[in-house]
Amino acid sequence: MTPPSGRLHHLDAARALLLLLGLPFHVATKAIFESDPPALDFQQSLVIGGWASLTHVFRMFAFFMLAGYFAGMIRERKGAGAWLAERSRRLGLPFLASILTLGAIQYQLQDGLLHKPSPRFLGAPLALDHLWFLVVLLGFCAVYAAIPGSRIPQGGRTGRALCLSAPGSLALLAALALWGLVRYAAEQVPAIPDAPSETLLWQQFLFHSAPFALGVVAWHARIGERIFNLRSRWLVPTIVLLLIPYFPLDPLVRPTLGKEIYPDLAGTLVLRAIDLPLAYLMSLGLFRLLAELVRGPSRVVSFFVDGALAIYLFHLVWAMLVLPWVRALPIAAEAQWMLASLLVLGLSMASYLAARSTRLTSVLFCGAAPKGHQPKHTTPARPARP
Repeated sequence: MTPPSGRLHHLDAARALLLLLGLPFHVATKAIFESDPPALDFQQSLVIGGWASLTHVFRMFAFFMLAGYFAGMIRERKGAGAWLAERSRRLGLPFLASILTLGAIQYQLQDGLLHKPSPRFLGAPLALDHLWFLVVLLGFCAVYAAIPGSRIPQGGRTGRALCLSAPGSLALLAALALWGLVRYAAEQVPAIPDAPSETLLWQQFLFHSAPFALGVVAWHARIGERIFNLRSRWLVPTIVLLLIPYFPLDPLVRPTLGKEIYPDLAGTLVLRAIDLPLAYLMSLGLFRLLAELVRGPSRVVSFFVDGALAIYLFHLVWAMLVLPWVRALPIAAEAQWMLASLLVLGLSMASYLAARSTRLTSVLFCGAAPKGHQPKHTTPARPARP
């Protein structure tokens, strides 16, 4: 198979959208799981729980799959050493800047406003929260840089299996189901003493290694144009078939059905077995939808692509500040959730604009200098930020 013949513009939209979908999700989960008392009206809302569940199924899977695909692309263009150095700068600096500033603020707000203390990170009064993804992504990059390209499948049956057009596709889905059960087994390992945040990191690294690896293989198999615009008559029916048992087992939905938050052991095992195959199929469905909607470059898409990282980094501070005020309004829980999500998006966008106003803050929170400060020799088609 041949490499992609042109830029896949809808993947720009996808990489921004997948981070931005985290804003309403975290508004909901902060209110439900990380507030004392918990927002029971949020928890019992089918609209809030259904949306959170539906997007959470595939959001981080698709994100890491794209990250793996672009990792393969940029590593091949620049070489493993230069690529890893760039990743360390564009992911490591935002993590350090965020954990030392936003992490400290979030730690205080979690206790002061939401009244449910946050676990410390590395023993310090810092909240890891959503910043874990930067550490995990850096870990994936380091592992991938150490693997020779010749050791990675280059196409053929592997590519056809990924595109659901070979008998190997069933084996792929079965392997993803098995990896979901491995996740459950990992969750039963005793946590690192007094280190829940550090425990979360290794668990997330293990779990999300599957989509990152699939993205890397998709690049090496040269199936980008096909897999990210997949036309398969089995895709939607299979997604619907898997969603039928998934929803009643998802802790985000169960309270709306009058059930206990967590299913029993059998239900948990079924949920974990369904999770990754469903995430893979829904990710392919999202990419296919965006391929239809986004046919070329867009200023709006470019704005959110450039700002998605900073918007995502800032949004949890604003969520904590906004939630207590919005929760006090005499309106329905669904309206509170939507209003809080819109406010968080607007305030996070303003924070991004402020951060990119100087070179230092832009590098620290956006992962790159403002476009006006880019060196003249910089490649016009900037690499995708995972």
